[in-house]
Amino acid sequence: MDKSSNKEELIDRYLTGMADEAEVEQLDAWLKEDEQLRQTFLAASRMDSHIREQALEQPVKKEADSSGPQTLRFRWFNPGAAAGLLIGLFSASVVWAAIPQGGGITRTSQEVVTENFEDSDMKLKLGLPDRANQWFGPLVSVAPEGGVMAVQGSRVGQLRPNPGNRADSVRYVVDLDDFPELAPGHVQSLQVKASFSAPFNGQKPKFRVELAAFSEAPGDVRGAWKVEKDVGDRVLQQVVRNHLPSADKLGEWHEVSASLEIPEGTRSVVISLGVFRLNPDKPVSDFYLDGIEVQLVDTYEPST
Repeated sequence: MDKSSNKEELIDRYLTGMADEAEVEQLDAWLKEDEQLRQTFLAASRMDSHIREQALEQPVKKEADSSGPQTLRFRWFNPGAAAGLLIGLFSASVVWAAIPQGGGITRTSQEVVTENFEDSDMKLKLGLPDRANQWFGPLVSVAPEGGVMAVQGSRVGQLRPNPGNRADSVRYVVDLDDFPELAPGHVQSLQVKASFSAPFNGQKPKFRVELAAFSEAPGDVRGAWKVEKDVGDRVLQQVVRNHLPSADKLGEWHEVSASLEIPEGTRSVVISLGVFRLNPDKPVSDFYLDGIEVQLVDTYEPST
């Protein structure tokens, strides 16, 4: 049996709950280094999920076998086989998610986007987003000044509010159609964290992370957002987290995070990262943004 067959056999052992701890660790290592195996694993996982859902919708049938014990017609993860180990795979840029076992609740996390603004040629469109998977707003990639160190890498995003504005933001739209359909009994949340810094004088801003869920597709979110300002009935769910740093710590990094439980009917989630309550009578400072991480978290209780 060649190495490829060994890998596929180990995937099958894992999915059927037969893999021991050492085998799960070996599979974890192989998946991290082998893109083709990751795709195989993802396809097998989705097939098992479909089989499991179909089985749960119908009475469980058993096959009588006089030579051995009865066996169920479907197979699925054994949650206890890999408790606390890295076993998640959810996107082309593979993400490994620890699955804690506490109170019977299982959580898996999928990377949506990370951004450290290392691309020196990054150019953002201004205004509200009109498409998914790219940043919009008055921001450029720069090497930080004034003794500030990047959260990761060597560059940061510099947010440049327009003079006279009391607030400004960069925004990103997540299209939920890019991800597998949510299984019955599962709850999804979008979790965002970002680091802000205000190393220059002149303003005392608040830093904000805001998430808003819309039923509209990404291309229609801009129009829905404008209507929302007038009538306030287009956002399905919204979460805002603010942070007001003390005056003596403006030049430090301040991590702000927020989590939105995605309501039924959501197609797009808008992420807004910004500063507000700026004083238009004072010179506008430039603000740094770095270390952005967005995760889609799936929470469910495995069936017994």
